[in-house]
Parts: sequence; structure tokens; C-alpha cells
Amino acid sequence: MPSTPPLPQSAGYAIVLGLGLFFALFMNGVTWMQAKFSKISPNSAAEFTAASRSLKTGLIVAGILSSWTWSLTLLQSATQSYVIGISGGYWYAVGGTLQIAIFSVVASKVKMNANRATTFPEVAYIRYGAAGHLAFLWCGLVCNAIVSSCILLGGGTVVTALTGMNAYAALFLIPVGVAIYVATGGLRATFICDATHTFMLLLILIGYAFIIFTSSDTIGSPARLWELLTAAADIWPVEGNYQGSYLTFRSRPGAIFAVQSIITGFGLVTCDQGYWSRAIASNPSTTAKAYFLGGFSWFSIPFACGTMLGLTARALGTLPDFPVLSSFDVGAGLAGVEAINYLVGTAGSVLMPLLVFLSLTSALSAELIATSTLLSFDVYRHYFNPKATIQQIVTSSRYFIVFWSIFSGALASIFHAVGINLGWLFYFLGVSTASGVFPIGLTFLWKDMSTAGAVAGSIGGMAIALVTWLATAKCYKGAITVENLSDQWVSFAGNAAAIISGGVLSIGLSLWRPANFDWEKTRSMSQVAEDYQDDGFGGKTNEKSSSPPSVDGAVSGAVQDGLDISVLNRTFKKYTILFSILAVIITFIIPGPLAGAPYIFSLKFFTFVVEIMFLSTHPRFLTHYKSKFLSTLDVAFLCLLPRCMSTNY
Repeated sequence: MPSTPPLPQSAGYAIVLGLGLFFALFMNGVTWMQAKFSKISPNSAAEFTAASRSLKTGLIVAGILSSWTWSLTLLQSATQSYVIGISGGYWYAVGGTLQIAIFSVVASKVKMNANRATTFPEVAYIRYGAAGHLAFLWCGLVCNAIVSSCILLGGGTVVTALTGMNAYAALFLIPVGVAIYVATGGLRATFICDATHTFMLLLILIGYAFIIFTSSDTIGSPARLWELLTAAADIWPVEGNYQGSYLTFRSRPGAIFAVQSIITGFGLVTCDQGYWSRAIASNPSTTAKAYFLGGFSWFSIPFACGTMLGLTARALGTLPDFPVLSSFDVGAGLAGVEAINYLVGTAGSVLMPLLVFLSLTSALSAELIATSTLLSFDVYRHYFNPKATIQQIVTSSRYFIVFWSIFSGALASIFHAVGINLGWLFYFLGVSTASGVFPIGLTFLWKDMSTAGAVAGSIGGMAIALVTWLATAKCYKGAITVENLSDQWVSFAGNAAAIISGGVLSIGLSLWRPANFDWEKTRSMSQVAEDYQDDGFGGKTNEKSSSPPSVDGAVSGAVQDGLDISVLNRTFKKYTILFSILAVIITFIIPGPLAGAPYIFSLKFFTFVVEIMFLSTHPRFLTHYKSKFLSTLDVAFLCLLPRCMSTNY
């Protein structure tokens, strides 16, 4: 990166504090109006932590799209394309899309078998007792801690690089505005903010795409980018790629990364309470549909970032005046940032931290509410105050939001101090979370999952993965160092060990001694009662005491909750089929022939790929929903697209 940041420090503080506080005031205003003029109160535990389980498809899709578009998505997808070529961004997109889409299957089972749950460890408590509850709680907290650190490190690095703002100040100040509006409005506030941020984020991405492929004097067309990438392969050939090209899917590092990306994505979605919160918060009739559409929509964002930002950064490296990026800069996700700074100048330097800030605030808000829900329901209520009132639960959640914002800033600062960057944490995510994929997922899907299988698979699998990861670094690289632990083969060993050991232990022990669990126990688990009194917000709150989940007994929970099990079963089967079709298409049918053939993208085929990238990032394509305020964008998009596809430059 350049020694002198293109923007002053004041710009960094203006974005981090000024914009953060603006969104906090805006969202607090929305929360006040909601409490004043509707029956929805943020002081209700069901509303604060689960949005009253009433959110419709549109907000759920926006929430999934926005919360999964964190700084790692924008920066690491570009980094992978910069390092290994065009397959990097694609495989990053596949890794996340498969996991969100498969959660559409799991989400339908959540509604069917545990609709009253607030967190996934609560269900473990009913099924496995304290041992399973603590095991799943540990997996959730580990996942949320690493994800929160990734979000802050990615955003802090970009702000520091472009403004010179103190790195530690950025890491601690970024969560301030987010914590304010989340602590006030709860989960519903994060969804409303997600919808706003997603639209602005997509506008910026589309703007970057048109600048790179139409108006830039340096690039200006797919043809020019193709030409520069061809030259880059002669200067820095990719080891393991066909003819060292950046324009081929026949890539050994790409194949390894594909497996790692898929494993990491499975671990994240399964262990992150944020995704369970959204499944729980959605309307039962639309849960699976929302998750499927959310995953499908999200694919375009990392695919676009990799194609336009990562490849552009590599192509610009062939020019003599483009800054030389160190390995740390690349690992920190700054390749795409520097490409925009070079092409767009000051405007790009302003929009890039804004883009990252929009992504990280949405993602961080999801992590704050998710972790506070775990700590208030699964720690405070379970082990410290079983008779907590509604007000006490909501108050504790707000304190935990503040606590987690400080904790995550401190943890990210520790990682920064010891030289751990965004790329390192991405590889570590799979090692630390993938062991929970089978134990946690099958808790909602398989009645024979046993306590021994759940605990051994999640905690034992995590231990095996960590040992394998460290041992591989020692044996393969000669020493356990920060750099060696992020080696592609070392992290691959840790990732594979995590998901395989977690699956073998959980399934093997459960087959040995099946549990034959009665789903009615989770369908009829007790909830926090909602007997309302005035809450001071203009809404209502509850002062009745609560207790940890238990079985109500007599009447079927599904009947009490008005759920139609036959409909949910049909939904489960429908989205199982749709997910399978999607998985086969994006994992095998599209990349298989491209990777199997000794093929380097021709100019015409690369232009076609860029065209697909443009179409996939269009908001109407993403959401499938009509919206009047997109009409102007529609016209501009359709007018500029033919110019972009021109190969004359």
C-alpha cells in the first residue's frame, strides 16, 4: 500500500463514528415509531431476540444477504481471484451459497421440530441435557468470536489503509454505533438496517463494475482486462494452474480452496447463532423459501468482487505505476482496495471504506444480537437466574451487546498485534467450527442422534482438528508459526479433520446406541411467557418470570403453535430437491467441464462471464421483488450494459 494514505485521518473517524452514529439515530427513530404506533415492543423478549417469529420473506432474504456480506466476503473473494485466478471468486461464492441454501432444508425442520426454541443450544439442552447444551454453547461462542474478529479486522484494515486512522482505534470504535441501535431495537432493527445497507452496497458494487468495464482509461472493457491478465500470467504464473493462467478453472490451488471454502461455510452457518436467529424469527410458511433465495442471491456478490476487483488488481500489477503489494497486504484483503484506489482516485478511496463499513455494520449487528441471545438465554437464564423476568432477560441481552462489542474489539486487536490478518482467520474458521456441522445439524434432522455422539462430535472433533492442524504445520512446514498455520495444505488438513471427525464421531456413536428421540419434547418446550404491561416505549413488556426450556406436556406443541406438520414436511422435501439441484449445478455441472478441460478463457468467453456477472448483481435479479425506487437504476443499467460488453477499446 502507498506510504501516504489517500484520505486524511478525519475521514476515517467521520466514517466510523459519524456514519455509525447516524445509522444508530436513524434505527432508534424507527424503533421508537414502531413501538409507539404498533403492537411491536422492543422490550418483549420474543421481539428483541426473535422478532416475534413473524418476519416475512423479503426482510429475511435481505437479512441473509446483508449479514453474509461481511468484510471477508468483499475482500477475501477478491484476494482469492488475485492469487489463483478467476476460479477463486467463484469457489468462494459456491462455498457460501451451498451452506445458506442447505440451511433452507434445516430451517424447515427447525420450524417443524423446535419452533419454540430461541437458540440452538436450547434444543441441545432438551435432547442431551447440560453436557450437550454446554458443548453446543461453546461451539456457538467460538464461532461468533472468530466471525466478529474477522468482521472488525477486515473493516479496520481498509479504513486504516485508506485514511491512516489508528488501527486499534478503528477496531474499538467501529462497534459503537452498531451496538447502540442493536441494544435498542433488537433483532428486527438489524433486519431493517440490513435492507437499507444491502441496497446501498449493491449500488456501489454496480458502480464499480461500470467504472472498471466502461469508463476507465486503464481498463475500460473486458477485452483490455483479458489482455492484461494474459500478460500477468507471463510475469507471475500461478503454480498449479494450467499454463500458469489466471483465466482457467483447471487449477490445483483452486480445487483445494473449493473444498476449504465449502467446509468453512458449513461450519459457519451451522455454528453461528445469527443464522438460527433468522430461521427462528421468520414466519413458518416462508422460512425455507427465504433461506433458499438468500443463498441464491448472495452468490453474485463474491463472484462479482472476485471477477472485477481481484482480477483487476492482478491485471493492474503489470503496469509500472501500480503499487507493489506485500504478502501481508494481500492476506489482509487489500488487493481489491488498491485496485479501486488506483482506478477511481479520491472518489474510490471514499466509497471503498463506505462499502466495507456498510457490509461490516450489518454483519456485526447480526453477531451482536446472536451472541447476546446465547449469553442471556443460555448462560444467564440457564445457570444464573432460572426465574428471570422478561425485563431481566432483555436487559441482560442489552448489557451483553455492549460487552460483546468491547470483547470483539479487544480480540481483533490481539489478532492484529500478533500479525494475524483476514486471510489467516478465514482458513482458521473451518478448523474451529466444522466439527459442529454434523452434531448440530443432525440434532434437528435425526431422532437417533445421541448425547455421546453430539458431545464427542462437536467438542472431540474440534480437539482433533486443532491437533491435526498444529501437527501438520510442524511435520510439513517444520515449525508451528503464524505463517505456516495459514499454509494452504496445513489449513486443508485441519479443515478436513474437523468435518470428518465431527461426522464420524457423532454418527458412529449414535448408530452404536441410537437415541430414538421423541420430537414432541422439543415441539412442546416451554417459552418465555408474554403477559404485557406498559414498557415506557409506548409499547408493552412482560413482567412474568421465566424458566429454562422444559416440556409443557399434554398438548402437541405443533398443534398449540398452529403448525401444519404435513405442509412443513412437503416444504422440507421440496427444498431438499431444489437444494440438491442447485448444488449439482454450481459444484459440478458448471465448473466440472471448465476444470476438466485444458482450457484458458478466450476473449469471447471471458466477455460472456463478465456479462453474467453484471446480470447477477442487478438488484431485481437478486431479489425477484418489484420495487419502484429501482426504476431509475433499471434504465441506467440496461443503457450502459451494451457499452460494457463492447470489445473495442
